[in-house]
Amino acid sequence: MLLLLTGICLNVSGQDFCSLIKKEVSPDRTIYDFASPYDPAAEPVVRVTRSYGTNPDYATDNFFVIFRITGALESIYKMTDTGEIEIPEHKLVVEFDDQSKYEDDKIQISHDFTEDRMNSVRYIFYPLNDTTSKEFASKKIVKFSLAGFEQAVPPDSANAIEHYVQCMRDVKKD
Repeated sequence: MLLLLTGICLNVSGQDFCSLIKKEVSPDRTIYDFASPYDPAAEPVVRVTRSYGTNPDYATDNFFVIFRITGALESIYKMTDTGEIEIPEHKLVVEFDDQSKYEDDKIQISHDFTEDRMNSVRYIFYPLNDTTSKEFASKKIVKFSLAGFEQAVPPDSANAIEHYVQCMRDVKKD
C-alpha cells in the first residue's frame, strides 16, 4: 500500500499539499504515477512528477522537476545557408531562497510550441536523485533559467514546489 506522509506537507496555513497531488495506479498495481497540479497557461510552469514500477522485470523510479518557459518563436531557430535550423541549447540554473544555486550546463533543453504555435516553449525534465531531491525538498526556488532565459518563481509557487517534492520523496513503496 502506498502512503503519502501528509504531516510533513502542511505549511503554516495548514494547506495539505500532498492531497493536491494526482495519483494514478495501473490496474495490475505495478505502476504508480504522481503529478503535482499545474496550469500550462500560467507562468512559470514548474511541476513535480514521480513514476515508479514495482514489477521486478521492469522496475523503475523516475522522479522529475519539470521546468518550462515560453518565449519568442524565432528564439529557438537560427538562419543558415540551407535554411532555418533549431538551435541546440543546454544549461539549467536554479536559484534558491538561501542564495545557493544549482547548475547543470550539460543537460539539453527541449523545444516545443504553444498550442496556438505562436510562441516557443523551452522545457526540461530534471531528474531528482537522493541528493538533489533533498535540496529541492528543503529550499524554495526563487528563479530558474533554461539556456539563459530566466523566469522568476512567485513565493506561493516556490512553497508549493518545495512541498510537492517533499510529498513525492516520502512516497512509500509497499
